[in-house]
Amino acid sequence: MTWLPVAIWLLPGLAGLTLWLVPGRAPWFRTLALTFALIELGLATILFRLAATGTTLVHAFGDWQPPFGIVFVADRLSALLVLLCALLLLVTVWVLRPRVYGHSTVERGLPLLFLLSCGLVGAFQTGDLFHLFVAFEVVLLASYALLQVPGSDRSTLGAFPNVAINLLASLFFFLGIGLLYGLLGTVNLADLAVSISSEPSPAKIFAVYLLAVAFAIKAGLVPLLFWLPATYPATSGPLAAFFAGMMTKLGVFALLRMAPLLTAAPVVAETLVWVGAVSALLGGLAALSEVELRRLLGFHIVSQVGYMVLGLGLLSIGALAASIFYLAHHILVKATLFFVADELERRNGTRDLRRMRAVRGGLAVVFLAAAFSLAGLPPLSGFFAKLGLLRATFEAAAWAPLAALAVASVLTLASMLKIWRLAFSGTATVPSEKPSPEKPPSERPDASMLLPLWLLVVVSVLLAIYAGPFFQFAEATARQLLDLEGYRGVLLSPGTGSHEGVMR
Repeated sequence: MTWLPVAIWLLPGLAGLTLWLVPGRAPWFRTLALTFALIELGLATILFRLAATGTTLVHAFGDWQPPFGIVFVADRLSALLVLLCALLLLVTVWVLRPRVYGHSTVERGLPLLFLLSCGLVGAFQTGDLFHLFVAFEVVLLASYALLQVPGSDRSTLGAFPNVAINLLASLFFFLGIGLLYGLLGTVNLADLAVSISSEPSPAKIFAVYLLAVAFAIKAGLVPLLFWLPATYPATSGPLAAFFAGMMTKLGVFALLRMAPLLTAAPVVAETLVWVGAVSALLGGLAALSEVELRRLLGFHIVSQVGYMVLGLGLLSIGALAASIFYLAHHILVKATLFFVADELERRNGTRDLRRMRAVRGGLAVVFLAAAFSLAGLPPLSGFFAKLGLLRATFEAAAWAPLAALAVASVLTLASMLKIWRLAFSGTATVPSEKPSPEKPPSERPDASMLLPLWLLVVVSVLLAIYAGPFFQFAEATARQLLDLEGYRGVLLSPGTGSHEGVMR
């Protein structure tokens, strides 16, 4: 099965190129896209089931043995992110319909969406920093193009801060890679983790700092966070939902993959704890002041990513497990909320919460399930994720970060209640100075439009029902991340270019 990580990586790339060659108005265009997405989800499910047993698949390209050359490593963390990416890809393709969003948006958006997924899957499975850098750039190029799919002035303006900030992050990333390679002669993650842990030095720790700064910027953390809420409202609704679910999680994933390096640089880990706490608090405050729906949800991404990074910085098994649980929960819930936001905007013809009419029915139920989960109310998945993080922070006696998380949770709940009051309960008032709606509201869609959203809600509910087994999986993943010798033994074991190892 060592071909599996490569197949999962190649399939979305080939799908994107194929869709570029197919006329977008062909009746089987979306059918072809959905077929590719279903196959990707099936392969990702097989990979996840293998990884859950402790099997780690390793593929060295060109038969170059690690630490030389490019290597794919599919362990528990990689398989989890690949599975969630494949699920969200399927839902996004399902929602992005020509009769709702126009043939032009679908024709231009779907090929780029698959190419973006190819870059994400490559990043999630890489075993070396250089290929991670290349995968990041592929993701960023595809995302820049996707931001232009609507073709509006706002989409063009929204791309500028995204490009500028991420170029800065790429510069820090490249400098960190160069410094580590100059000091240690390798960019292989397993090799780096062992080398830095055995002989830490100020120069090596500074290089780790550069990498952490790059990934923190890409995750949308304080202080360079304001590009993120400006970017997501600029693109088409379903594409924004995919961005919200996966893009910032790429930065969080990279920080998680750095966990072995952080054990040798505790000052970097401690910095991440405080950056995470401040991000959680400020993101929640900024969201509470917003009246534009997608900007409000964008600031909440900053807040929720702060939770994950704070847990990561604590570097205990419990904290890392809670961050991984929170990561999975947030991908599902945040994407659902962005899909709901898009539907609300289309039904009302405006993005301003104060000008929306009351909405009832299935969309309101979907919103409640996702919003209450994001706020951490029991018995939903967000409750177990936040409980794990609060417990880990309490055990670490990090009292100020613990207080920040508690306050941020209250702010999240207040923001979700604000959306409910203005968009769903019918108590919103239209300020007299506001002009007429920005665009005519769309007709009420058929019930099938909500089916993809129900799929995400069901998976989120299942995550809550099986919170115990999934926390065990998350703890096993955390142990894998911190098991330097075990990771190095699997990755650098002798044999052919492809082999399997077991990391319990």
